[in-house]
Amino acid sequence: MTYGLVYWPAADDVLNQLENDPGMTPVLRAIERTLGRLAEDPLAPRLGTTAFVSEAYGGISATPAGHDEWYVLWQRGSEPMTIEIVLVHQLRT
Repeated sequence: MTYGLVYWPAADDVLNQLENDPGMTPVLRAIERTLGRLAEDPLAPRLGTTAFVSEAYGGISATPAGHDEWYVLWQRGSEPMTIEIVLVHQLRT
């Protein structure tokens, strides 16, 4: 069984920006690969997901995309077998 992905507007905006920037193609591919893996099994240990609690979002998980410190932040969805993609973000160190 696969999980359905529901995108919050902030995540959708970042994905659209990446799609429209040819220089970001490697990042977009890494994120799409991560989204596909999340849809297969969001709790798979190989994803390297970290779960935490934030004031803004409550319980949230961060999964590395494997490219330049980009992460997919997500939560369990309100419907069974769905996850909500809250944000796609690059951590700056």
